[in-house]
Amino acid sequence: MSRRHRSRAIADQVIALSVSYQRAHLLARGLGLEHLRELLMRLARPLVRQGASLAYGGHWRETEDNFTYDLLRLTSSEQEDNSFGGADTDLKIGRIINHSAWPNYLEVSADIEARWINCCRIIRVKQNDVGIPEAHVVADADAKNGSDRTLFNAAVTLSGMRRLTVTGMSIPIPDVGTETVPPPVARVILGGKVIGYSGFLPGIFEEALLTLEAKSPLYVLGGFGGASEVLSRALLGTGRLPEFTQEWHQERTPEVAKLASLSAQFNLPPQVRTTTASLDALHACILPARGNLSAALKTGLSEPETHELLQIRDVGRAVQLVRKGLAAQLGLQSLPA
Repeated sequence: MSRRHRSRAIADQVIALSVSYQRAHLLARGLGLEHLRELLMRLARPLVRQGASLAYGGHWRETEDNFTYDLLRLTSSEQEDNSFGGADTDLKIGRIINHSAWPNYLEVSADIEARWINCCRIIRVKQNDVGIPEAHVVADADAKNGSDRTLFNAAVTLSGMRRLTVTGMSIPIPDVGTETVPPPVARVILGGKVIGYSGFLPGIFEEALLTLEAKSPLYVLGGFGGASEVLSRALLGTGRLPEFTQEWHQERTPEVAKLASLSAQFNLPPQVRTTTASLDALHACILPARGNLSAALKTGLSEPETHELLQIRDVGRAVQLVRKGLAAQLGLQSLPA
């Protein structure tokens, strides 16, 4: 891509990607893992090429359905292409920002971090960072002990991490100063667990809620199933879906009932919400959005295009719509999908 095609409007900005693979949902739509990976790569490449960083909270286990390493390899290859010389050599390439909550970041070894240090910044969100008092912090050595306190702290830290991702963070670095991690200027959500998830509620639900409350552009690709499809149905429908009640989740994800009990026993830190409070807040955001989805979601698309985006199952068209919206809202260079 030549210099004249590299818009700098989104350089140094952060765009969040909430993506997870739901095999049964994709297979039911005649799609597979390769379609999801293709969609993600086609969305991510022009963003990092134009200097935007990607916030992606994926885990670090090398499994087939984990996209962390796909994004790392893409970013690394773009950096290599940019280092060969020529007119574009001085252009900044975006990187991956991986927010990782305790205890998940304990699986990131020093070797892994060193290998990807040039294209990824790992943000370790600790228990103290989200308001858990020192007296109630669980030691790293006890992270797998299965105690009530460990379960509760892990859920609180996960929820707090999602909030800190949306609001931005300042990280003190000894002998250096403070590093600022900016909040995302937009979020794309796709797939996501509705049952069997970790924490107080599905990650897609919580990240969508926080993005709506921050009044940032939100691109919901509901046609590929998962929690994103439930959110899409809620936005396009009427009334309140059963998936927006704690009872529905407690019946299908036993951990939710356990966390409700623990929330009454332990003290929730400020700004961390229970399952019921989060679902109520999300439903309250959805109700007024139904009248004008393009404006409420700030997609930069027309109302018919926004409705199409919420339901589209064609990978190429989905990429085209998200890119068009980002071009309108953020100045992303509009490129063929």
